[in-house]
Amino acid sequence: MRSACGLPYLIKKNGYSCFEKALRQEEKQYNEMPEAFKGHYSFDEDGNLIELRNPNEAKEMMNNFFASKNSRN
Repeated sequence: MRSACGLPYLIKKNGYSCFEKALRQEEKQYNEMPEAFKGHYSFDEDGNLIELRNPNEAKEMMNNFFASKNSRN
């Protein structure tokens, strides 16, 4: 939703305030997410998937996150 072909595109193309409100809400939720779930992939202007991390690195980050949560219980 945050990528160039998502809400920013719709805002630029249509300018609807509901898209701007949705993007603000999405940004808020994204910023509140643990780092382990951020920055794994994105999409370019054409909607093509861009991997920012290799899948093994992403899996390791998420596994470490859940392991740390389980060790606190």
